[in-house]
Amino acid sequence: MRNDLEAYSYEMRNNLDSYGSFEKYLEAEAKAKFIADINVVVDWIYGDGETAPKNEYKDKLAAFKKIGEPVKARHFYYGELDVYYP
Repeated sequence: MRNDLEAYSYEMRNNLDSYGSFEKYLEAEAKAKFIADINVVVDWIYGDGETAPKNEYKDKLAAFKKIGEPVKARHFYYGELDVYYP
């Protein structure tokens, strides 16, 4: 579960950052807060998270996916429009 949270955090942070492929699919204020939350969790993973129970990782990942999955879906949707409507 730790690896899943870590990988998802890095994926979302890298893709939401400037020039990332998800950058334009989340409002600026929400994006800034989400990236800040990701940074806090990444620091937590290497600090207090070392001894955290599995459920804590699971809860944090679920919270991130509530925001991240709709962003990924919008990215996929708008990326596919060119295929079907050239």
